[in-house]
Amino acid sequence: NMSHELRTPLNAIIGFSDIMRQRLFGPLPDRYSDYADSIYQAGGHLLDMINDVLDVSKIEAERYELSLDRFDVRDVISGALALVGVNARDKGVAVEAVLPPEPIWVNADRRAVKQITLNLLSNAIKFTPRDGHVTVALEALAHDLELVVADTGVGIAPEDLKRLGRPYEQAGASDQRVQGTGLGLSLVRSLAELHGGTMSLDSTLGAGAAVTVRLPVVIATPEAARDVS
Repeated sequence: NMSHELRTPLNAIIGFSDIMRQRLFGPLPDRYSDYADSIYQAGGHLLDMINDVLDVSKIEAERYELSLDRFDVRDVISGALALVGVNARDKGVAVEAVLPPEPIWVNADRRAVKQITLNLLSNAIKFTPRDGHVTVALEALAHDLELVVADTGVGIAPEDLKRLGRPYEQAGASDQRVQGTGLGLSLVRSLAELHGGTMSLDSTLGAGAAVTVRLPVVIATPEAARDVS
């Protein structure tokens, strides 16, 4: 009920403000155009927050069910990179992907893997200053899929490292904490653990951070790969 009551009007707000900001029905005065941009961005931010809260609630209530599928995980990573591309360019942050040339077939929840990647990329871009750099690397290690997202951002203090990954826990100064809810890394950890995997965090204050997610989801046999295609 909460999902329907909150998401439906928010989608309307986002959709109509997007029509206005694109001027699909004619020109708008610059001032109103700026308002439409603000409404669109605020609506998107609020919808992301609601989705995170609902996902965390389902996980904590043990009602989040994985929908397993066989797919080339490189496609999901590329899709996530496309979604964060505009935000990265606006912030002046370079994003580089290091993906293998050959397919990596996995048996996993496609939406969950995309959510993991999006959360890590969004966090990295958010806390990396202009002219900084974010790298996402993907590798198959036997049956394990390893995803690493590293940045040259503000980094995380040692005392904060132990807390991050729990719901609503945040690090950094107050101006950094207002940029999120503290649910991003918690969702990454929970979605990884639902797959039987792990999340680890390595950081040096002032020198950036790297998050590594390992999921035992790689399909190792050629026969399994042929079944997918």
